[in-house]
Amino acid sequence: MGLLPYVPLLLAGCYALWQGYNYFFWRRAVGQTFPATDVLPRIAVIVPFRDEADTLPYLLASLTLQDYPADRYELILVDDHSSDGGGDAGEGSWGVKVLRLADHTDGNTTVAHKKAALALGIAHTSADLIVTTDADCTWPRGGLRQLAQGYATGADVLLGPVTVEPATDLCAAFQGLDFLGYQLFTAAAVAAGTPALANGAHFAFRRTAFERVGGYAGVDHLPSGDDVLLLHKFLAAGMRVACSTAPAAVVTTRPEMDWSALWRQRLRWAGKAGDYGSPVLQLAQGLAYLTSLAIVAGLLIGLLRDDIFTRAVLAWGVKALVDYLLLRDVARHYGQEGLLRWYGAVQLVYPFYLVAVGTAALLGMKAAWKGRL
Repeated sequence: MGLLPYVPLLLAGCYALWQGYNYFFWRRAVGQTFPATDVLPRIAVIVPFRDEADTLPYLLASLTLQDYPADRYELILVDDHSSDGGGDAGEGSWGVKVLRLADHTDGNTTVAHKKAALALGIAHTSADLIVTTDADCTWPRGGLRQLAQGYATGADVLLGPVTVEPATDLCAAFQGLDFLGYQLFTAAAVAAGTPALANGAHFAFRRTAFERVGGYAGVDHLPSGDDVLLLHKFLAAGMRVACSTAPAAVVTTRPEMDWSALWRQRLRWAGKAGDYGSPVLQLAQGLAYLTSLAIVAGLLIGLLRDDIFTRAVLAWGVKALVDYLLLRDVARHYGQEGLLRWYGAVQLVYPFYLVAVGTAALLGMKAAWKGRL
């Protein structure tokens, strides 16, 4: 069988080298901070939402308590055809503007609803800096000031850290550790000069930059990807990107409640991978998927051949050890060491999850979210 039995180990070795490269730049990113500044741009926080009556009050509470001059920022909520009265949460609140997507677009013909909601909010502000976030998030008191400091450095696009609320079960812990991995890769890619990933829960850009690239034109036929696809448009236009890794800047989001909801969310994310224009992101996703696929396939084939099974287990161990060392460092940085107690159980699930989601996306499977594909 030649080299075939060694494929899992070879891929695990490549994966380890790739993660070592990411770790090097992660440590460089952690060592870079935005200096304090008196430059305070006018900020507009845009919050697209749909059926988020339970979570919006917490977001609004955290945003209205920001350590930022009240006359220098505004909150714009954009109701994407909610049916639970969630938009009423901001009605009449100081500094909060509520827009309804149904009043401005034909909901039956709009495909990318979230992008349409964001574009609507941006069209209703003249702020210097646009900040996007999600309705199920909470912001630290100094979050907007951190972005202002990044803005003062001359950056066109600012990426901020996002973590998941403390885990109470395996599903939440899985998401928490996964998000820590995203934070490492996001910051490392920026430090390496090859920005690749963004999270719309903590994403900021100059309004003039958004206008210069034509907003979401060209990607508005895709139902998701309002963050990463827009980032890639900025990069194609030569925009400067900066990333904050400051623990004081962390935005916290709620985890998906169960494995079914997580499956739908991640399948939607994976479904847009073919539209990414970043070779670095494609390499990262492809290598992680192929390494896990080789491990899973090796374990299955190994039921018939002990030598292949042993090598697949060794490859699994290499990947698990590398991931643990990196995630431990990120977890300590963001004060989430408690997630590490779940690491063993998460690692038993992760290769099978990644193969399942990746394969489903490659086969063109779609996942509905709040009644939409």
